[in-house]
Amino acid sequence: MSVVLLLIIYLIFISLGLPDSLVPSSWPAMSQSLGVSSDYQGILTLVVSFCTIISSFLTTKLIEWFTTKGVVIGSILFTVIGLIGFSFSPNFSLLIVSAIPLGLGAGAIDTALNNYVAVNYKALHLNWLHAFWGVGASISPLICGAFLTDINGWRNAAICLAIIQASIWLVSVVTIKVWKKAETQFETREKNKEEETKEKGSFFKTFKIRGVIPALFGFFCYIAVEQTTACWFSSMLVFDMGVSEDLASSWTSLFYVGMMVGRLLSGLISLKTKDKNLIRIGEGLILTGTILMCLRFNIYLMSVGLVIIGLGCAPVYPAIIHSTPERFTVKHSQAVMSIQMGFAYMANVSISPLFGIVGKNTTFLILPYVILGFLIILALSNEFVNYLTKANKEKNLEVAK
Repeated sequence: MSVVLLLIIYLIFISLGLPDSLVPSSWPAMSQSLGVSSDYQGILTLVVSFCTIISSFLTTKLIEWFTTKGVVIGSILFTVIGLIGFSFSPNFSLLIVSAIPLGLGAGAIDTALNNYVAVNYKALHLNWLHAFWGVGASISPLICGAFLTDINGWRNAAICLAIIQASIWLVSVVTIKVWKKAETQFETREKNKEEETKEKGSFFKTFKIRGVIPALFGFFCYIAVEQTTACWFSSMLVFDMGVSEDLASSWTSLFYVGMMVGRLLSGLISLKTKDKNLIRIGEGLILTGTILMCLRFNIYLMSVGLVIIGLGCAPVYPAIIHSTPERFTVKHSQAVMSIQMGFAYMANVSISPLFGIVGKNTTFLILPYVILGFLIILALSNEFVNYLTKANKEKNLEVAK
């Protein structure tokens, strides 16, 4: 396995997290600068997310046409174009147009690289790569904050992020020979995937693969757990428990700290533990954290529960991704990965906003019970997938030989 290529992929994963915080952290200034209502952020977010879903579903075909390295390099360029477009957009309409390449690029990179690493590298790297995504997502608000000294500072922040992305794109282009060398090392697997792509025939046939439907339910429910916890814990404390906004916000940040630390630790644990057991460990920790979150008489125990949920979420996402080639064979993994990532983004744009509407009209104190409900479906779905795809492990071992 190419160490240099792996370092490049780590760098690209940092770049994946960089654009994610631009709109949320800069929107107050952006909306004032463009003279639009504050709720227009939802429209912009939906456009980015919708384009991300489309590119995720199309990634298998794109890789078939342009190879993994071509899709990754092209997608990074798309994000650069989107960020530059953000910076120079004179009105909200052109901001929407710029959001299209930003979303298309993000979805294709994420799906292509997740499968590439899942097939060719150990689970350790998928855990650590997603921790590095957290590094990029954490750096981005700091960059934006440094430029938001006036109402138009967000434009300079977008240009700064575009320059960083362009630098990473340039590194990817200059080191294209490293990709080619790695593809030679993985030649047998690549041929197998190409043959299976021809056999699959269409996007919709992927849904008929044994175990895919419960896998999608599980992935969808995991994202629902992660996003509702991250987005609405502070609202529960502020609106229903009288906690100050600054304290609630600082506690919410611990969720991401828990995820980042958890992924570094789960990467090491993955050297001795199978993916399915990592998922079970994560589910157990989420359950423990959820129980603590139900103890409303003590907000400190609730916050400890939040951190434990973050630790529990840490291994689940990378382990599901890394187990995809084992569950569905290397041949099917890219097609399954594409729809898994598409369903992940669908959960991201549907469940969390829906919970916000329900919580606003009832109470946000239902949060731990909603998390528990999705966790039960997640656990049952993963165990059902393990049962349905047990026979595929032997097939995948034959491919690996």
